[in-house]
Amino acid sequence: MSPIETNKRTECIVYSRVVGWLTPTVNYNNGKIAEYRDRKTYKLSSEKIDSCSR
Repeated sequence: MSPIETNKRTECIVYSRVVGWLTPTVNYNNGKIAEYRDRKTYKLSSEKIDSCSR
């Protein structure tokens, strides 16, 4: 397996949704970065999602 050449990589921009707005995380200041790292993610089952849409 050959090593990945760095000149063939492209930057991946990560967006985060806060209060309805999508913003790139590269624009975050130090406080917002710390807040982003502390966030918890949740996985909802499709049953819970379906019951909410009725």
